[in-house]
Amino acid sequence: MNFKKKYSKVTVAAAMLHGVIIGIAAVAIVGFIIVGTNGQGKGKAGEQELVATDPPASSETTPASGPAISSDEAPLKLFAKQHGVFSSVQSAQEFIAQDASLAKADILEIEGQFYVWSAVGIREDEIEVSEYEMTFRKPFYADTSSCSTVGAGKLRSALSETELSKIKSLTTVAEGEADDEKITDFRKNVVAIITFSSDLQIVRLKLLANYTHKDGCVKINF
Repeated sequence: MNFKKKYSKVTVAAAMLHGVIIGIAAVAIVGFIIVGTNGQGKGKAGEQELVATDPPASSETTPASGPAISSDEAPLKLFAKQHGVFSSVQSAQEFIAQDASLAKADILEIEGQFYVWSAVGIREDEIEVSEYEMTFRKPFYADTSSCSTVGAGKLRSALSETELSKIKSLTTVAEGEADDEKITDFRKNVVAIITFSSDLQIVRLKLLANYTHKDGCVKINF
């Protein structure tokens, strides 16, 4: 018996074309797999780079050049006794005028809003609030790093003190300390405030109000 089979030229050509197409498809699939693997590798490398560039969890931050910046330069965390927030200073003033207990309160403009505060503490438990007064504790950060330019370089110390006597000591000229006009103004402001009130929470409030609005060296954010 004859097992040989004859194929036409058309059939042979079709078979060859089919083989070429299958070969091209196989190469394309392998190429996609390689590209996908490389992409995943780059993504992981990027994640590692982001982790590596995170700031160190320490009390100091080291800039790209120059000495380490002490944590003392970081904004000071404080707590305010807040009575309300208003869209205009007039509304805030009217609110204060209606309540005699707010005679020593102040209005601080922060990010376009007007906050009525009556006390500022360095600890949360310092601030007494009540549902009857509809008051609450408002944590915030005060950045005083620019205050040395207006002679109030000791403002951070004044805000951090827990004894009035130590704040009073800032009103005198220390031995070897420069006594220019700006520093003299700072001392006068401190004297005026501690004469107005001996309550440390109110003293801090008035210092913040003065150096947030009048001189603008304190930046408050939440």
